[in-house]
Amino acid sequence: MGKIIINVTMLVISFLFVVARATRDVEEEAWFKNACTQRNEEAAVIHFYVQDLRAGGGPNATVYVVAESSISATSPTDFGEIHVCDDLLTTQPDPNSEVIGKVQGITISADFRVSGEGMYLNFYFTAGDYNGSTLTMLGRNQVMNEEREMPIVGGTGVFRLARGYALSSTYSYDVETRYAVMEYTLYVSYLGKSNVRRGIDVV
Repeated sequence: MGKIIINVTMLVISFLFVVARATRDVEEEAWFKNACTQRNEEAAVIHFYVQDLRAGGGPNATVYVVAESSISATSPTDFGEIHVCDDLLTTQPDPNSEVIGKVQGITISADFRVSGEGMYLNFYFTAGDYNGSTLTMLGRNQVMNEEREMPIVGGTGVFRLARGYALSSTYSYDVETRYAVMEYTLYVSYLGKSNVRRGIDVV
């Protein structure tokens, strides 16, 4: 009887968590789009998954260590270790789902005490309305937090003069294969390539 009560309680807690997150996502998107409208900018909310396979976990790795500090090997946070990545962006957590682009750039282990990374990443879209455009993210990622927020600082193509923020969480991580799937939602305001005219002010 006790086990049944515990299982039911866990099921209810999980359901409430899903509902709370869905409500949060709706409220976040509404706030963001309202802020962009007031500034007469276009807005985009882009959701996708990053497929991240670190070298040493198996074939076809997409993340490699390219430099490290004199203490990286003994540091609990790998301080000073620099990685370069070329990960796929997919519409679903499944690595075989539709590919919509790549994320390419550098991550640096930059905190002595916790797993905190300095991120310089370019999201390059290769499908859909944003095909050929990029968004640049530059910020701090405290990896062990359930959700991380990082700034979007610019873009190209459709996303000229972009700004905004990214919310990221770890969807799954396999220690043995060193394979991680990260979930991202980008909230971006931008002038838009079609609105740019040389010599004409955009109000």
